[in-house]
Amino acid sequence: MPRLMAFLAIGIGVVLGLRELVGSTSEAFWLAWPLIVLIGTRGLNVLPPPRLNSKSRVGRVSAIVVLALFPLAYYGFLVRVTGSIWSWRELLVISYFFGVSFELSLLYVFQFQESLLDRMRQRVSKHWHLPLMIGSRIAFYAVLIPYILVVFAVHRPKLLPTPMTGIPAGQIEPIEFLSRDGTTTLRGVFLKPKSPRGTVIVCHGVGANHADIEDIHLVLVESGFQVLTFDFRGHGHSDGHTITYGLNERLDVLGAYDACLARPDVDPERVFALGVSMGGASLAMALPEMPQVKAVVLDSAFASLPSMVRYQFRFAPEFVRPALTEVARGFGWNEIGADINSLVPARVLQNVDVPTLIIHGDDDHIVPVAQAYELDAACRNSSLDIERHCPHIGAVMINEARYGRMVTRHFLSNVSSNHGSGK
Repeated sequence: MPRLMAFLAIGIGVVLGLRELVGSTSEAFWLAWPLIVLIGTRGLNVLPPPRLNSKSRVGRVSAIVVLALFPLAYYGFLVRVTGSIWSWRELLVISYFFGVSFELSLLYVFQFQESLLDRMRQRVSKHWHLPLMIGSRIAFYAVLIPYILVVFAVHRPKLLPTPMTGIPAGQIEPIEFLSRDGTTTLRGVFLKPKSPRGTVIVCHGVGANHADIEDIHLVLVESGFQVLTFDFRGHGHSDGHTITYGLNERLDVLGAYDACLARPDVDPERVFALGVSMGGASLAMALPEMPQVKAVVLDSAFASLPSMVRYQFRFAPEFVRPALTEVARGFGWNEIGADINSLVPARVLQNVDVPTLIIHGDDDHIVPVAQAYELDAACRNSSLDIERHCPHIGAVMINEARYGRMVTRHFLSNVSSNHGSGK
């Protein structure tokens, strides 16, 4: 018992100490987890050593090779698909997290499940062994799948932005500012056309970076708008490695808003905002604290994170979806420090008067179009544009000219509008 108490005290102390360094309990835990296991197994002997379930040497070696190569293959695939810049530093981070911390936790999860199953077998007759094994496997994976989903959703590899090629270098200014939390540094660019008609704060989607939506930036600049675009925390060149789907990203949007208004070349009476996917949801969450924003565009944004989590389990039998969602909700609270039921942009928009243009594709399989209708119903002052045969964030790619005209008209028509007009 004294060793166990010492182990718990050391583990908590290490996590809390790292939390002060990285600013996130979740990041601190995953950084500390291998050290905690080392202390528990070798130092205090209160944890069983992690082991592979395979009994053959070939099986164990093969498993080790797969575990070791997975981070490299995963990161390489994402870099190739997204066309982002390769980063050896990010590969090291991913290798530590996925190749050590996360896979170490999975070894313990499988080890615990096998140990529990063995104990249960000893307590029942042989006739019940097969039903017991099947039932335990189903229950086990009903917990494991939401766990893996949450971890992969919250801790994504950071993909570095590529340089913008469609805008003259003289019109691109690198920027750096603090999130509204006062500690997280965010990085991006400020794009400056020759005769600006206003300034647009642009927020990218999850797992991406500001360069991922360069088509939108080009449309805005060609339409005469200055653009302040940045990488959210846990993305691109900005700090952190934890994504919270609007909880803390809301503070990043507010930091961009503060940085925008602090610039002498920004007309505070002509400030607008545009967000795509998670960036749109984070923008919606931040809007009550952005009084100078005259008009907003939400492109492919989600209305409710709980409903999006349920959507991830759409291929599971309907009767188990509520249980899977609740399990994911519990793991989500542990990872991001909040209940996902509190992340509902539609609920926030009910109390906001800012004119809002909602753009969504009817062929969006990432954020279903039903989310757009939910946002529109919640807004007090909105218009809805549903693009036919359009995928996620695809409206600008299908017709750049139309997208530019639609967004420009929405922004400029609301420069001097009365926000209380409603629907």
